[in-house]
Amino acid sequence: MRQFEAVVIGAGPGGYEAAIELGRAGIKTLLIEKTKEHIGGTCLNEGCIPTKNYLQSADYASKAAYFSDCGLAFEFKGLDIGKLAEKTNHLKNELRSGVVWLLESAGVEMMYGTATFIDAHTIDVSGERIGFEKAIIATGAQVREVSTLPLDGKYIISSREVFGLRTLPKSIAIIGGGAIGCEFATFFNAFGVEVTLIARGSQLLSGEDDDVAKTLLRGFKKSNIRVLTSASVQKAEVNKEGVELFIQGETQERIQCELVLSAIGRDPYTEGLNLENAGVQRNAKGFIEVNGAFQTTQKHIYAVGDCIDTPAFAHTAYVEARIAAHNLMSGSADTNTHINPSTIFSNPQIASCGVREKEAKEQGRAIEIKKAFFKVNAKAKIKGDDSGFAKIIICSESNMILGAAIIGVEATEIIHEMVVAVEKKLTAKELIGMIHVHPSVSEIVRYL
Repeated sequence: MRQFEAVVIGAGPGGYEAAIELGRAGIKTLLIEKTKEHIGGTCLNEGCIPTKNYLQSADYASKAAYFSDCGLAFEFKGLDIGKLAEKTNHLKNELRSGVVWLLESAGVEMMYGTATFIDAHTIDVSGERIGFEKAIIATGAQVREVSTLPLDGKYIISSREVFGLRTLPKSIAIIGGGAIGCEFATFFNAFGVEVTLIARGSQLLSGEDDDVAKTLLRGFKKSNIRVLTSASVQKAEVNKEGVELFIQGETQERIQCELVLSAIGRDPYTEGLNLENAGVQRNAKGFIEVNGAFQTTQKHIYAVGDCIDTPAFAHTAYVEARIAAHNLMSGSADTNTHINPSTIFSNPQIASCGVREKEAKEQGRAIEIKKAFFKVNAKAKIKGDDSGFAKIIICSESNMILGAAIIGVEATEIIHEMVVAVEKKLTAKELIGMIHVHPSVSEIVRYL
């Protein structure tokens, strides 16, 4: 039986980041993933990277009319989605090769197969037993399935199958009003697909403030995306025209569409690990239980990323991985004290960080809201999109910035200034007083 100082299960952002940190520190490390093609995890293969590559093409398409207004004689003839898929696969392969190079440079050994725990210091990887002193679990999450919306990979699909499409449907119903649903609504709408977005909650993006959600809803309606809130699918029937959905909302209705995309969320991938053999506990939702230092109920076994109940972002997993690797090596109990930005690459883009306005009000905190609209921003107008706003949530007593939200052009880029402001406890006066380049989108801060 081979023995390692550290074993990392899962080669997504959390897994490969942790393995690289350990390898560079001279720790004899084994990284386990199902196949080489799975390296990069959901983020690289069916999440962040391919989605944003698709959305970049959608952004180009959405500006076609504006380009014409600027005197550019382009003729937009539609999307060859097969060609976009080919380009996306090339991008994924390039990035995966980069990750493999980093792992090899750090001296990390890689093994392909399915890992399950035999006991607290032994795992089985497709029939081979591996011993370890310490471990990090980074198995991520998987598509959630429900009985009322059975995935068949052809007519009722998940985000995973979107990247296998070689023709665009004429109509699509997207189930789920979260980030995944809103991003794909943006993509399909940009290329003329008739989109119906069905959300169980009373607003899109239930985690965001009401004014952000309402601004997104107005943008979607302006783009002719039909949005049904407080609605759920009771039944889905495949027929010769596609799929008929039976919807329960304010009223009952039937929707006929060519394709259905289920974007109702993801569940932690922990079921097949036999965690009970190692004495590692999960909560009722299937997430691995960890303390602030990312230790499980077995102190020598850590867990990071989407398999634990923290924000499901690759950038969050990167930070957790570095902290967990440091704690594993040093015996420390460092925690993640960084401000975590939330981003949605819809049109318009959305980004937020720190305390939400509604959270502050629920907590009874004395706050002040400062808001500036992109209609006063010259660069937003130059870029052809002056919708939306930026706002900061300020403590009335200290004038410190508690949180921020942006909806509009380049929101996912300019949020980082707000992250610094919240994390470093800047006051509104300090942030607004900084010199910003003119013209720039980020100078929206100057008008707060």
